[in-house]
Amino acid sequence: MADEISIDDAQWHLKDLIAGLAPGAELVITDDDKPVAKLVSEQKKPAEFRKPGLGKGMISIISEDDTHLDDFAPYMQ
Repeated sequence: MADEISIDDAQWHLKDLIAGLAPGAELVITDDDKPVAKLVSEQKKPAEFRKPGLGKGMISIISEDDTHLDDFAPYMQ
């Protein structure tokens, strides 16, 4: 069963109520002991596993030259 809170209490503590909801938790807001709204937190999406090599072919080298490295010569010694 979801937790309940009066609309007057929810009005003053809404930011804290939202911050305190666990993923998937529900909070019923009542007015005169009758449910009028339901606050439901978002489910956190699990991180997707990224496989190496998914970007293969997305970058193409137009010319093969090392002249662009000349500016870095002092740092490469």
